[in-house]
Amino acid sequence: MQVSRSLKVHKVKGDEPLTATEQIHVVAAKKNDQLEHELPKISYKLEVDGRLKSEHPTQEAALTAALELKRKFPQIRVAIVDTKGPKRIAVELPQA
Repeated sequence: MQVSRSLKVHKVKGDEPLTATEQIHVVAAKKNDQLEHELPKISYKLEVDGRLKSEHPTQEAALTAALELKRKFPQIRVAIVDTKGPKRIAVELPQA
């Protein structure tokens, strides 16, 4: 039977490098701090044939992607969904 042992952590002085365990804790603490301060940047999602496919930070970016898809595949249904509210914008190609 194998007995698990705890890792030995030694405090590092001055310019000595951190141990692997300390490095992991430092990185995790930085990520947690960043996550608390960042707001979600995704505001619009692209819906293709009733399924959400991609996310975009602005309505213009979502509209550009939607129009490109409609040009390539005119038979699909494409809509832009606003994640902040129940708003859905259907995308159609302009008639020439």
